[in-house]
Amino acid sequence: MNQPNADLPEITPILSKFIAETKYEDLPEPITDRVKKSILDTLGIIMPASELMHDLRPAIDLRIEAGGKPESTVLGYSVKLPCWDATFANGIRGHALDYADGHLEAVFRIGIAVIPAALALAERKGKVSGKELITAVAVAEEFLCRLGVSNARKRTTMGPWHEGILFGNYGAVAAAARMLDLTAEQTDMAIGIAYMKVGGTLSVVNPEANVRGMYAGFVGETGVMAALLAAKGIKGPRGSLGGKDGLFDVYLRGAYDRDVMVNGLGKEYELINLSFKPWPACAFAHPFIDAMLTLRAEHTIRAEDIVNIDVAFGAVVKKLGLCNPIDIAAGKYPKTENDGKRSIPFNVAVAALKGKVSLRDFNEEGLRDTEVLKVAEKVHGALEPSFDADQFTRKGTQLPPGRVTVTDRQGRTFTRTVDLPYGHHHNPIKFEDLIEKFRDCLALARKPIPAADVDRVIDLVLHLDEVDDIRELVKLLA
Repeated sequence: MNQPNADLPEITPILSKFIAETKYEDLPEPITDRVKKSILDTLGIIMPASELMHDLRPAIDLRIEAGGKPESTVLGYSVKLPCWDATFANGIRGHALDYADGHLEAVFRIGIAVIPAALALAERKGKVSGKELITAVAVAEEFLCRLGVSNARKRTTMGPWHEGILFGNYGAVAAAARMLDLTAEQTDMAIGIAYMKVGGTLSVVNPEANVRGMYAGFVGETGVMAALLAAKGIKGPRGSLGGKDGLFDVYLRGAYDRDVMVNGLGKEYELINLSFKPWPACAFAHPFIDAMLTLRAEHTIRAEDIVNIDVAFGAVVKKLGLCNPIDIAAGKYPKTENDGKRSIPFNVAVAALKGKVSLRDFNEEGLRDTEVLKVAEKVHGALEPSFDADQFTRKGTQLPPGRVTVTDRQGRTFTRTVDLPYGHHHNPIKFEDLIEKFRDCLALARKPIPAADVDRVIDLVLHLDEVDDIRELVKLLA
């Protein structure tokens, strides 16, 4: 095993101290603002998921059927369960719609691994202020972002690990440890307990499986249980990140950047680079959606006038099969919501025809929309090698560009290349669009929520630092 940092202090106690001892007053205003947006966005995408993704229901029903001490709310179900079960039931909905916030350089989702755990333990604890919640989420999301970026700066290829699963336990255990007021020493031990259940390979994206979008429930439950055990006096191994036989040694074979993990800790925040999705589709499709929407708006392109759409993409898009051509007669078109979200031709067609891409475009009716599929048949892809230059080393981008070229009946050609799609942290989503996304999600929730309550939730989250008891917020979404 490669251990280039063997002569330096092991980092787990350094990070544990940051998690346990950071105060709300230590957090810069841009970070508290980013955390509020992460909380609002995560709550929004959880609410409609079990209605739009029926595969989730048995997993939630299983926990509800088992019952238990009513500690923490299953959002949208009017039910309370033991905190680890509620974390699971809320967490499995976080990535189901492919709509969650994320860190593009780390290449995985962030809030969904952290926020369900923090909320569940806040309810169990009772009368937790908004400032306490913000602090717990901030230190946990920062820890998780740094883990992902540290690995991203050193790896040369994707896999075999699914980083969202491999690292997700740590975001959850950090949030839970902070919410339980664990000391730095206890936090170190809780991280060691969580290490016992670390794993998760890219096999989870197998098209025959439907658990890919559920992973945040599993990592959240692990993190909550690990922190609770540490609070009860169970002693996990210290130094389980950078020590011998630790995470970096065993799982990453030394491929991590120690400086990313500790430099500027508590002063500079990697979570400022969170990105929020404006469209509920695979992030790799976003440059193409952005390009098509821009061309449509700038040139008043009508879908019925389109003869051909050429898209150029990098090798990773080809490898993941995200631009497979659509052929209605041959039965080659998206059959499931996940298929649709990962199909660049389908997403480009929706954007061309409707001028927007929404959750409703991926339900059964949306996937069968013949007008969309006819436009999607006109989308043809080609590899553009230049889009792969420095793919794994470009700090802060990590999302291959996309180019869309539209030819209409008059023979006119319009082209747009997008390097930083709308929603990227270097091209951030507008606040009003984030609010509209939240409203759109809650409109599809399992149970209708009155408009006044939706407004109240938005107001509470935006002024979370003034909230005395976050249970007021949870009740509105119960």
